[in-house]
Amino acid sequence: MTNHLTPSTDRLPGSLFRLATIVALLVCLPGFCHAQTPSASVQQLWQKAVLAQQSQQYLRAASFYRKILALQPELTEAEVNLGLMLHLSGNLLDAVNCFEHVSARHPDLYVPNFLAGMDLLTLDHPDRALPFLQQAVHQAPDKIEARIGLANAYLQVKQYSEAREEFVHATRLNAQNAEAWYGLGATYLSMERDQETALRRSPSPFRAVLLAESYMQQGKTEKAVATLSNVVAKAPVVPCAHSLLGFAFLEQSRLDDATQQFGLDWDPASGEGCLLAKLGAVSLEAKRFHTEEALRQLREAYAVDADVVIANEELYAGSLAASGAHVRAILADFPAAPSPTASEDPALSMKQGRYSACSSALALHTLRLDITDLRLLSKCSYYSGHDDRVMMATEQLLNRVPEDAEALYWRIQSTERLGTAAIATASAINPNSPSLHVLTGDMLQEKGDLSDAAGEYRKAIALNSGFLAAHIALARVLNSDHKTDKAEQEIRIVLDASPKDPEANYLMGEILVNRSALADALPFLLNAQRASSDELPFVHADLSMVYEDRGDVTQAIAEMEQAVSLDVDGSYHYRLGHLYLKAGHRAAAEAALQSAEKLRREADAASLFEKQRSM
Repeated sequence: MTNHLTPSTDRLPGSLFRLATIVALLVCLPGFCHAQTPSASVQQLWQKAVLAQQSQQYLRAASFYRKILALQPELTEAEVNLGLMLHLSGNLLDAVNCFEHVSARHPDLYVPNFLAGMDLLTLDHPDRALPFLQQAVHQAPDKIEARIGLANAYLQVKQYSEAREEFVHATRLNAQNAEAWYGLGATYLSMERDQETALRRSPSPFRAVLLAESYMQQGKTEKAVATLSNVVAKAPVVPCAHSLLGFAFLEQSRLDDATQQFGLDWDPASGEGCLLAKLGAVSLEAKRFHTEEALRQLREAYAVDADVVIANEELYAGSLAASGAHVRAILADFPAAPSPTASEDPALSMKQGRYSACSSALALHTLRLDITDLRLLSKCSYYSGHDDRVMMATEQLLNRVPEDAEALYWRIQSTERLGTAAIATASAINPNSPSLHVLTGDMLQEKGDLSDAAGEYRKAIALNSGFLAAHIALARVLNSDHKTDKAEQEIRIVLDASPKDPEANYLMGEILVNRSALADALPFLLNAQRASSDELPFVHADLSMVYEDRGDVTQAIAEMEQAVSLDVDGSYHYRLGHLYLKAGHRAAAEAALQSAEKLRREADAASLFEKQRSM
């Protein structure tokens, strides 16, 4: 089964109905498609095949096309139609073999390449689907179904840049295609998760700020305040960290503390600093019910950089609304902001909070920018809402400095915003898509809203009871919410349909390990060894516990050694150290325990371990 973020096959039946319409053009008499005179027997068989197809007797039609091919093996139309009949009857493996045979002889034919690729996607072989769909897009670049199929294949093999490019192209071909927007949103959120995994391994303060912002989304303001307070106490301070701490204080109604933090990020005398602090002042005055002063601060910020005010509306809109002011109407009354002058000094523009001008100036010379300027472009572009520039700048940064913490931070922020926007567009076009409900549930789960996430997954299941990705996602959120009996019910549904599914087996094994039913967990965990690379270390960690319980310390060590790569709080190294002690490897044990202590000091152990176990 594919990852639950990946656009799933629950949409394929509708797509394949359209494909049948396309391919029906090939259902013709042989003498019509080629200047080849068919025999009378072939003509009769062809007529019978067409009648069977029109009656939706696809296997019967396939039998006639096979007879035709026995008489005229080189009749391409008959072989393509045979593949179509197999496809429509659900015999996808046979259909793929048929289409592959045609494509080998006629690589420039669109339909066999397209259908071979789409069927291989349905069979969960995206790597094999790629060359067929690439060829189909090459032959028919304006066919949106081929674009979306190729994009899905790229997404499933984690070639995110290529997937994003194809989904964007598809939205340009048809801006009302919900499937393309959904896929684009799924791509951005998949990118975000991979980038978060990379940043989580970094000791950079950017990781801490991202964690604090996650706490804010989950309503854990005390943890957010503690994390950001630690960040601003050290040098160098992450850009706008004082402002972010100020917003956290506002959530706790600590208005004086918020005032102090905003004051540290913006100097009204010089008109320099982080413009988010001006937006913080808007929220601060609104919370004090000084609505006129709040609007004055908003006008001042708008005059500095209108794009920043618009792009960061969520920071102050709620406070203004609570005081009776409606942001959209207010901003509509503001005068049109002048376009930024690209010739300005970008560093000076950034210092003055004019991030749009900074971004515009640097964007003209993207290919000639050094690392410092690329970081500046990323920051200015993010705060002013130019997410495409962020993606471009951070891609260059990460090509030069892989896993650069600052580049990852800005890229994560922009991919989340772009993903949310794409999903909102898809939802507006087709609010009843099961896949959209799953993706919305994923977003809610990331924010810690387990109850609403479960509700979205249940909506997806109500629309399509056979949508296994929705059952898996619901099981995950129920397990995270300590509702293991209900989680097990969902997992059993998946295992009944797909006994070897690695995600379902991992979750079942995890539940059994947590119940101390270690012997029962072993077969599930062994089946889970085909899990994704992100999940596999957790499988090994559980297997280590099972083998230790069985008295096989050597195998327990081997499994734990494969789990420590994703240790974020020291707990895995700690367990490994004690296994080494059991085996009498004192030097290895000492090294592992030292690593555990180092990770424990560097990480917010409780929160990160909680997040790790709920993934």
